[in-house]
Parts: sequence; C-alpha cells; structure tokens
Amino acid sequence: MDAEGIEAMFKEERKRYRKGMAGAGLALLLAGCQGMGGWQAEDPLRTEPVVASLEEPNCAGDRCATVEADYLRFPDAPALSRTLEQRLFSLASGLGEDPDVSRAEDLQAFADEIFAASRQGRRDVPGLPGYQADLRAKVVSSQDAVVVVELDGYLFSGGAHGLPLTRYLVIDRETQQPLTLETMLLPGQRPAYVAALQRAHRRWLRSAQASGLSRTQWPFVVSDNAAPLDSGLSVSYQVYDLAPYALGQPELTIPYEELDGVLKPRYLP
Repeated sequence: MDAEGIEAMFKEERKRYRKGMAGAGLALLLAGCQGMGGWQAEDPLRTEPVVASLEEPNCAGDRCATVEADYLRFPDAPALSRTLEQRLFSLASGLGEDPDVSRAEDLQAFADEIFAASRQGRRDVPGLPGYQADLRAKVVSSQDAVVVVELDGYLFSGGAHGLPLTRYLVIDRETQQPLTLETMLLPGQRPAYVAALQRAHRRWLRSAQASGLSRTQWPFVVSDNAAPLDSGLSVSYQVYDLAPYALGQPELTIPYEELDGVLKPRYLP
C-alpha cells in the first residue's frame, strides 16, 4: 500500500470513529473494567476506558481541529494513569515519546493545545486544514510479571499525510512501575540484544512487507521500543526508521530462545 492509500485508511478510520461518537462531546465512559485476560475487581492494574470526541470551539466549517480519544486509565493507580496520558499526549502531538513534551494536565488541556496550534496554523497558512489528533491505548498482553499497553498517537497538521507514532508501555506488576528495555535486560547484555535484533531484522528483510526495500537507503537501526509478548520480544519502529512511510511501522520479533541469558528470567515465559 502506498502513502496515499495509508493516509486514506487513516482518514476512513477516523471518519467511522467520529460518526460513532457524534454528539458525545467530552464523554468519559468509565463503565467497568476492560476484560483483557479476565480482570479481577481486586487487580491493582485493572483498567477503565476513556473515550472522547472533541471539536475546536468557536469554529465553523471543515477546517476545524478535532481530537479523538479511545484509551484507558488505571483507577487504582493514578500515578500510572498520569504517566500513560503524558506519553500518549506526547505521541499525539507528533513530538515523540518524551513525557515532558506535553505539559497538558488532562485531556481537555491537551485538546486546547491542539486547537491553539491549529488556529495559529490557519493564521500562518490560510486554507490549511484543521489539525486532527487521535489518541489510542489498549492492553496487548497481560502476564504474571508484566502488563503491556500499546500507545498510539496520530497527528495530521497539513501536508501529504499525518504522523503516526507508537510506543509500548511495559508495566511491572509487582512494582506498578513502567519498565525500560535496560531494566529488563541482564547487566552487560545489551550487545547480545542488538545482535538478536539484527538477526530479526534480516528475517524481516526476507518478508513480503520488506520486498524490494533498498538496504542501502534503509539500513538497520536499533530500537529500544520493546515489549515481551506471547510470541516473543516485540520491537516496534516508527515510520521512516527502517523503511519509507508506505511500509508503515515495522515490528520485529525476537524469539525467547534467543534471549535466554539476555533478558532477566522474570520477563521470560
């Protein structure tokens, strides 16, 4: 699928989402727990959905900014919920993963940032389409040691296409703290991780997704955006990291048998 096709897919998904949410406004639907793997009421990492559709106020026409949200919070772990929101706001600002990029205290404050940027953009470039920001988060794995949440942010601010950004949020069940790749690796094992990732990259180059890709133009790079899933250690890349926009966001998988003695035992199945 080429860049125009991917952009059309994103726009169609947002259109369906907005239609389903029409008239909802800032509707936070906190209706029970999200059932990934059968949440128990006493689970300190149980989740509640946060769903909202916001439109730029005092704006008429088809150039008004919109913010769509479909993510989650941890009602029994407010600090963790705050971490998730900050990382998600940063992704949906198109500015990366740094939780300090967005200073918004809540969803409405984040939306106000987007609306202000969109108004400024229209002043600078008359006729510029309204900004569109999407925030998504879902639990993709619930294990004895960790819960893995996939965070997806998307920002369209004019141009040929928007910018999708994805990050894993890996949470240690015991400490209820976010984990980094470094905290999951055994001491001194980063070179072994990089070597295993290079092997995964070589396998990916033989896949249909990477068919015809120029290895000279798009060389291997290391990503620390990793999470232990059922199939292995998943390592996700952003658009343009390993391939052109049209190829999306590649995910490489390192089998667990290649990570014995590399990952800490508690993060191995």
